[in-house]
Amino acid sequence: MRTVNRNELFAKPEVKGVIEELKTVARRALPDSDFSEREAVMLAVLDEAGRGLLEEELQAIADGFDDRVAVAGIEHKRHEPGTVNYYCLSGVLRVRRYTYRRADVRNGSTVVPLELVAGLAEGATPALAYNVAHGYAQHDMRLHGEALLAAHRTPPPRATLERMAKRLAAVSHEVAPRIEAILRRAEALPDGAHAICVGLDRTSVPMAEERPAGAPEKPRRERRKPRKRCAPKPIDVNFRMPYVGTVSIVNDHGEAIVTRRYAAPACDDPTTLVERMMADVRAAVRRKPSLNVGVVQDGAPEMWNLVRGGLANLRDDGVVASWEEGIDRYHLLERLGNALEIIEPDAAVRSHKLHEWNERLDLKDTAIDSIERELAERCVDLSEAKQNAAMEHLVYIENNKDRMRYVTLSTSGLPIGSGVTESAAKTVVGRRAKNSGQRWSQSGLRGVLTLRAIHQSDRLPRFWNHLSRRYTAVVAEAA
Repeated sequence: MRTVNRNELFAKPEVKGVIEELKTVARRALPDSDFSEREAVMLAVLDEAGRGLLEEELQAIADGFDDRVAVAGIEHKRHEPGTVNYYCLSGVLRVRRYTYRRADVRNGSTVVPLELVAGLAEGATPALAYNVAHGYAQHDMRLHGEALLAAHRTPPPRATLERMAKRLAAVSHEVAPRIEAILRRAEALPDGAHAICVGLDRTSVPMAEERPAGAPEKPRRERRKPRKRCAPKPIDVNFRMPYVGTVSIVNDHGEAIVTRRYAAPACDDPTTLVERMMADVRAAVRRKPSLNVGVVQDGAPEMWNLVRGGLANLRDDGVVASWEEGIDRYHLLERLGNALEIIEPDAAVRSHKLHEWNERLDLKDTAIDSIERELAERCVDLSEAKQNAAMEHLVYIENNKDRMRYVTLSTSGLPIGSGVTESAAKTVVGRRAKNSGQRWSQSGLRGVLTLRAIHQSDRLPRFWNHLSRRYTAVVAEAA
């Protein structure tokens, strides 16, 4: 996003003079009232002055094009006039401009040179377009419109805001892999980088899905008011499991210094998301080949297969020779606690034993083997029902104990928990897509998760610098 250094701008003598003139002129419009009203009027007057100036600027650009122009080197001829509403942070900009059609193609595609020169994105000025993308990454457009009004801005109608946001999100998803590759080339490793840790998880999101023909209707609350419009196609709200991935650069204590977050709806191929994660690993290891690489996540086999497949590709390319793997320590302790509830009736004894096991896991890689044997021995005297319940936890340990060597993880400078990935499921997905009353289409969720993940990865301003170029082109006089 293009920003202005205010200190440098306001230090210029010519700008200081303009500011003094504005103050003198604006003071004449202030009412003889209390300070709060004078403040509100001042903000409104300056806002309207800026809006009018921007409108005149756009009109001057639109009036400056000849009957024929070259757009990105291709000749176009003037097509049809029209007066169109564009939007800025200060309100609507009504501009009369022409569309232009390719001169070498009958009924060819049309463009609007004004939009390409000014960088207007989905009907918004560059500043408003970034504001909408930034806001859509955080909350819905109803809240965003209210926030703009509270800041004494003049937002577009909510339906227009929603349309802008969805289109910007869809374009962001389309170009994200390409722009991320550009961003990685400029991202240096932070000081203290010792290892890189990845993790993959899933969470739930309510999806609005068209009800199959003949399927029974789910119970729903009856309407209190009659419909004023035609009833929409029947839908059901079903919870689906989108993917969330993280790539963290950690210090020698396993603490995350920088984290990149990724997300994709359940309907998308998760291997694409994993490829984007592995691109981060590839870039980091190439900058510092001594980085230890590790995977720490819960025990879901599907997630492990996906991440191992991605790392195997890096190994085949000679980027990494090996990597460490770990089951999230919290998930293991939760399992051990549940197992203790089956074999030990005394709560105090259970608490002491769990604390003892936790300490042993910090001291020896083989601790999980002795814990497994101890649990198996205690199960012998249990009833058949309790033995079956305890066996579930023993099978879990048996299947995953090769990834429960926490001493190795710690000495490699890797974390022993997947808190970064677990929190990403909440911050990237939960806090944006699971609020009261929300339900999503596949395309809508895909776009908003892309923007949200980019924002949560501290990449959005730099991402926007590249995305905004999609809405511009070189427009020159035709030869």
